[in-house]
Amino acid sequence: MSYFKTFFTLQNLRILFGLVLFSFPLRSQTHTDVPKPIIIETNTEIVSDFLWRGNSFAGEGQSRRNGAAYQSFTYAPALQPSINVWSPEKKFQFSLFGNFQLTNRDDRDSDRRLLQSSPGGVGPSYLGEETKFFDPYGQDPCVRSLHDRIANGNDGSDPCLGYSPNQGLGPKKEPNGNKRADGMFFSMSYHFEPSRFGDFAVGIWFYNTFQKTPNSLLSPGTQKQNSYASGGPNNTFNANNTDAITRLVWHEYFLHWKLPFLKIVKPTISYYTQYSTENGGLLAGKNYLSLSGSYTFREDHFFRIMPHFNFGYAMGNNAVDNRNGIQDITTSTSFFFGDFFIKFAHIFRPDLYLWDTNNYYGYAGGDPNKAHWNRSSEDGKVTNPSRIYGAYNTSILNAIEQSSTGNSLGDSIAKTWLREAYTLQKIPSHLFYVSFGFSKVF
Repeated sequence: MSYFKTFFTLQNLRILFGLVLFSFPLRSQTHTDVPKPIIIETNTEIVSDFLWRGNSFAGEGQSRRNGAAYQSFTYAPALQPSINVWSPEKKFQFSLFGNFQLTNRDDRDSDRRLLQSSPGGVGPSYLGEETKFFDPYGQDPCVRSLHDRIANGNDGSDPCLGYSPNQGLGPKKEPNGNKRADGMFFSMSYHFEPSRFGDFAVGIWFYNTFQKTPNSLLSPGTQKQNSYASGGPNNTFNANNTDAITRLVWHEYFLHWKLPFLKIVKPTISYYTQYSTENGGLLAGKNYLSLSGSYTFREDHFFRIMPHFNFGYAMGNNAVDNRNGIQDITTSTSFFFGDFFIKFAHIFRPDLYLWDTNNYYGYAGGDPNKAHWNRSSEDGKVTNPSRIYGAYNTSILNAIEQSSTGNSLGDSIAKTWLREAYTLQKIPSHLFYVSFGFSKVF
């Protein structure tokens, strides 16, 4: 009997021990070892202009396209979707950003010349215009001859025989549609383990435009030769050329450092160094240093407010001008309603000499021969697009050039002053934009 009692007791212990094992699974079966999911952040915005680091990539180009003065606020709306993909440990980050302009996408005739053999080519703005004003170097004898026949009824030899460039003579559309600002941004970065010195991340990003051609890579790296562009044989690179695309691919390395103090406002120092392989890097920004931060009021509520700021300093604004200064002070405030938001932004450009160059705004009328029309690169003024093109403006500029008092020195000074007073405008130091968007995390 005692044997059966002992056996029964051992059996109970084995059963109890088995129940304990099943109640507390081995470590390999714990919940903590379930693979973590990746994190996907999406954001879709409609912005009033494509503004970044103080640059207006659509609005100012649209002003030149439409012959309008530069303004602090320009309506050039774009759709900007983006997606961030994080690894489960939030170490690796992959990002995609797109810009797709919504209006004024097609090219148009911006120089409003009556007769041209190619976009941006020489030609009169009105019948009867003196040849020395629209083709001073005799680059396009066919245009000159046709204009002379129409305006004055002259006969004579026809230099157009056997010559039909670009499918005939007439007004031409310049390459100025907003579609040329479309592009895709790709970024990948690695985030190190946080430490008492702060959070560090390193990465690389590319921006690729969709409107480009290898012909635009010819020296000086931004434009293709156009023998019918005014400016003489030594100035055959014209800003209205069909291949004059100054922004093809950007390529930057960067370092982010989230500071270990004042974490409530997320202070971050970022350093970017640019290496653009296309265009010979001539118009590429070289180095950009920024300090940014943000804070979210009512962070866990349906309605939230998030102010953000960025202070950016350029160390060599591009490889041609090589100017240093404060590139932008950007502030914005976003109002969130659940996953929807509206953002108001202001960009202050205090050092206008960074932007007061022909390499940023282009030559007067797209003509390198008129580089002297904007003599000073220190006065914060550039050519006003609304004062260059068309019969009305051209007639005024021609009248200024034809004025004479008999004193050549005095006439030269007076003509320069009158022309600059008429054509130049102050570069906007304040830019504004607004955006509507939707963000979601999966």
